[in-house]
Amino acid sequence: MTQRTLAGIVAVPLVVALWAAAFFLPAPFVTYYPGQTADLIGDEDGASITVEDHEVYPPTAGELRMTTASITRPETKLTLAEALLAWRDPDASVRPYDTVYTEDEDDETSAQESALQMTSSVDVSVAVALEALDIDVTSTVQVGAVEDGFPAAGVLQPGDLIRAVDGEELTDPAQLGDIVRRAGVGAQFDVTVERDGTEREVQISSVADEDDRTGETVARIGITPLQGFEFPFPVTLTPPPGIGGSSAGTMFALAVYDYLTPGNLTGGLDIAGTGTISVEGDVGQIGGIQQKIPGARDAGADVFLVPSANCGEALQAARGSMRIVAIDTFDRAVSTVEALAQDPDADVLTCEDVVG
Repeated sequence: MTQRTLAGIVAVPLVVALWAAAFFLPAPFVTYYPGQTADLIGDEDGASITVEDHEVYPPTAGELRMTTASITRPETKLTLAEALLAWRDPDASVRPYDTVYTEDEDDETSAQESALQMTSSVDVSVAVALEALDIDVTSTVQVGAVEDGFPAAGVLQPGDLIRAVDGEELTDPAQLGDIVRRAGVGAQFDVTVERDGTEREVQISSVADEDDRTGETVARIGITPLQGFEFPFPVTLTPPPGIGGSSAGTMFALAVYDYLTPGNLTGGLDIAGTGTISVEGDVGQIGGIQQKIPGARDAGADVFLVPSANCGEALQAARGSMRIVAIDTFDRAVSTVEALAQDPDADVLTCEDVVG
């Protein structure tokens, strides 16, 4: 056996081993796959709407379907092989890890943030639906989370309503941040808090902390404030278990609206969709649209409601007979669904119209 032949025999397994190792080493990517869908006006997917002390009209036909994307968790390390498989799947997406998660994000913090987003989204969606029906809603500031090691810990708790700070009435979470920043580090605040229907005064001071986005030192008391609302009658929207985030806000609002109006909003159609919803009723852009569309298509949806800002991406995922319809406000979402309920071929704004 020649020296060259021997070298080849040794080299081939070594190269194969190196390639195999590289193939199964962790890769800095996150995959998006189509996730579950859930009908918000039915009773089979874990979602429910309960309204007390007000007339309701539970839908008897059709679906209003929220959609999701299945995303790699922060602590799950993909292999190169898994990333390549997703890259070859027409319904999946592969994205760099650092465009989805921060360096120090873990499963627990990600889940907590997602749950807070869901809580806020549900409250806003109910408020938007009620206001669309000319039902008055009062804005409040609610404690979403309290951070250990900060002055608010042990004083405030999630669910508290912050009525006022130093006598200034609060109706928007941004107000609280502005007050604390203006006062600076070491300031003490008289905070009016409501818990379980009882108001009380507490004192909380501010401490220095680093802003995650800018790296600058800022004053904080250690809570995550959320936009809260007081409704004239109890409305409880319970999302399906295990789902977080804010992207179903528009579909939540449509479901509540359907419950509070006579007849079937959908006209019997299976209508899926996505989009955040703001207090003003604006429909916002979301992530994972190219996975949510095939998920809805596979679930049998007739129509998909897409935030106008997502229309370009949505058309890339559009296959089959499901109509891809554009919405930018809650009012447009309602009028679009009403038009389609009357005629599934109605001339409504489509993503083709938006993209041109």
